[in-house]
Amino acid sequence: MRDIALAMFIFGMIPFILMRPFIGLLVWSWLGYMNPNRLCFGFAVNFPWVQLVAIVTLVSLFISREKKKVPVSSTSVLLLLFLAWTGITTYFAVVPAAALSKWEEFAKILVMVFVTFMLVNTRERMRWLVWMIVVSIGFYGLKGGVFTIAHGGSYHVVGPAKSFIADNNALALALCISVPLMRFLQLHSPSKYIRWGLSASILLTCISVLGTYSRGGLISLTIVAGALFLKSRRRLAMVVAAIVVGMVGYHFMPQKWTERMDTLHHASHTDSGETRIQSYEFAANVALHHPVLGGGFFVYESNAMWQRYGPEGAIPRAVHSIYFRVLGEQGFVGLSLFLSLLYVSWKNCRVTRKRTRDVPELKWAYDLSSMLQVSLLAFMTAGAFLPMSYFDLAYQLMALCALLLFHVQQLLDQHPDGLDPGQSREGFGLPTTRRILAG
Repeated sequence: MRDIALAMFIFGMIPFILMRPFIGLLVWSWLGYMNPNRLCFGFAVNFPWVQLVAIVTLVSLFISREKKKVPVSSTSVLLLLFLAWTGITTYFAVVPAAALSKWEEFAKILVMVFVTFMLVNTRERMRWLVWMIVVSIGFYGLKGGVFTIAHGGSYHVVGPAKSFIADNNALALALCISVPLMRFLQLHSPSKYIRWGLSASILLTCISVLGTYSRGGLISLTIVAGALFLKSRRRLAMVVAAIVVGMVGYHFMPQKWTERMDTLHHASHTDSGETRIQSYEFAANVALHHPVLGGGFFVYESNAMWQRYGPEGAIPRAVHSIYFRVLGEQGFVGLSLFLSLLYVSWKNCRVTRKRTRDVPELKWAYDLSSMLQVSLLAFMTAGAFLPMSYFDLAYQLMALCALLLFHVQQLLDQHPDGLDPGQSREGFGLPTTRRILAG
């Protein structure tokens, strides 16, 4: 029944996508982040739903009256350069077949990121996209939080199979990214019931991060909590949530969870910590000997490269760091582009915060830029321990950072004498279907 229901929903959405390509972008985001097909049991599990929706969305965009122009910005230029550079390194990759497959996957992601640049051009559409991310990732936060409480934290919380967030550590990263976005929606939702629901979602999502047993997730969650306290308004709620989650972790989680988290004090002496360090040394050695091109995607799958550049006695494994993985696969040029993307995205949010700080009508933009910064911080910290360099959500967040600044600059340039106070009245509650169909 799940398979049939999913198929009926997606095929039923195709006419709406053909009318409004932005609907296609939302459905693509939902499929990519939530992976509902992985919750099915039959033909829907392996059907290429994401590709289908992406193709229909591109067709719709081509025939629609939407502007087909990507706003020129540092982010869009860097994304294009990074895509081109990964294509060059793929041509010279050590593991050519696997590298080509990965590059095609990454290219498809960035195509839809550029579609995001074209279509997310209003405050309303930003609201829809943020809600879609929160609902998609938050589903596993709610589910995982309830599961952790119901089972006393005895079992690991994991994501949907064969997805970007299948691994418990990857799911923890995605959940930490989603918490600041939930907080933003909570601050700007006009309905008290939606705010209460988002409060419960934030709490359960944080508990779900504990339930993943991810040490990197715990570090990231701690940093996110501190950043939310510094950057968010109405901080008492954040303090209460932090206390509740801390008490759950200390008094509720089982002994095996505590023992696993205690290994953070001597991570380099644990088996996983030691093999991670070995993978970092391997990636660094590959980059030092191939500083321009690196080894290409999946260079760590080459036993010959491990024998040549891995430390003595090293166990071949994936490079569990977004930074070292890019370094080993794309060389110093690729790493420079990747770090530049992170820096520019952070800077875009900082500039947006500065320009909207004293504009009451743009309080929503100030808060959104603040929370996007915290989400980026979650990616940069948890990602330091994970091979999630090409996570689709991270690149869509980068696009959102650039689009938000572009939108704010347009508003301020068009209204040099001040904005219409009416622009601050509309909250960020659940959008209505009528509004999105109206464009």
